[in-house]
Amino acid sequence: MIFYIIAIGLTLLSVISGMCMYTRRALISNSEKDSGQTAVSVIVPARNEAENLPNLLSSISKEQALEVIVMNDGSIDETLAIAKYYGANAYTVENDTTWQGKSQACWQGVKYATHDLLMFVDADVQFNCDNSIQRIINQYNLQDGKGLLSIQPYHKIKKLYENISAIFNLMTVLGMNKFSITKSAGNEQGAFGPVLVTNKQDYKLTQGHLKAKNHIIEGFAISKAYHEYDLPVNLHEGQGVVNFRMYPQGYKALLEGWSKHFALGSQITKTSTLMFVFLWLFGSLGSILAVLFSINLSLLYILLGITLYFIYAIQFHIFIRRTGNFNLVASLCHPLLFTCFVVIFFKSWLDINVFKRIHWKGRRIDL
Repeated sequence: MIFYIIAIGLTLLSVISGMCMYTRRALISNSEKDSGQTAVSVIVPARNEAENLPNLLSSISKEQALEVIVMNDGSIDETLAIAKYYGANAYTVENDTTWQGKSQACWQGVKYATHDLLMFVDADVQFNCDNSIQRIINQYNLQDGKGLLSIQPYHKIKKLYENISAIFNLMTVLGMNKFSITKSAGNEQGAFGPVLVTNKQDYKLTQGHLKAKNHIIEGFAISKAYHEYDLPVNLHEGQGVVNFRMYPQGYKALLEGWSKHFALGSQITKTSTLMFVFLWLFGSLGSILAVLFSINLSLLYILLGITLYFIYAIQFHIFIRRTGNFNLVASLCHPLLFTCFVVIFFKSWLDINVFKRIHWKGRRIDL
């Protein structure tokens, strides 16, 4: 009975923690009215992105005053040919092994940009509709066209195993210290990496991706550089405007991808936010234990345990659907997703703190 009470208490506490950890939304404005500068240079770092590039490049509106720059970073597939086929300006990165991650490709891409407005976009991103880029620009102009606008795309999945990314996507959003009840002051916020918007003057002033030269997760280093010059850094959710599909290549790519940065990413998250997040996550364990411990008790206790399990599952589903089109069955099986999350997080921690090396798109990076 005592274990049942503990499990029930943990589940209730986790549901309350969930209410605290994701109380705010930051969706992109749906205003279609053009405002301020509209010409933009879209810079795409690409390493072996032959499968993803067609989806991105075909989703970019041809009606807008923009140029697309694809920076080929040592690809051994058809990335370069595909970029040229879709009319992008394609260049090869001058490789410098002292750089980590994609920052080198982004930094070199700026020298080819002819417009003042810069938009860095990962190759696995897709824009929802013809006015998506304009809506993003309008959102940037709401901060007076200054500083950094950072967007986390909405995760579109197609295969069942991709639901494993649900908790990781959610933690990526919550870990930026903006969406919880204990929202941070601007200088404690990080930045999402998949879509970044800035102007060329601020980018050169802060040295943009050059500041992330020695960082696996470039968004944290770049946001810090902008904060040092008191420039605004604003974070938004991409739902309805911009999507991505992460790791469609299979389980191995998913494991490598999330292991690459997740333990590192948690280092920037505020203690109070981490507390809410971990309390909420352990509700998955608490809710299933409440059901199991109730089996030898009366029907009332069984019903209470099952009810709390489904209450947690509903809250779980509401949260993960804010970040991707993860399905309801995955939410009902949240203990399995929680188990996958713990295993991958532990592997990430070992790679970073014990083995001190990670792998990224065929490259080994020593930490």
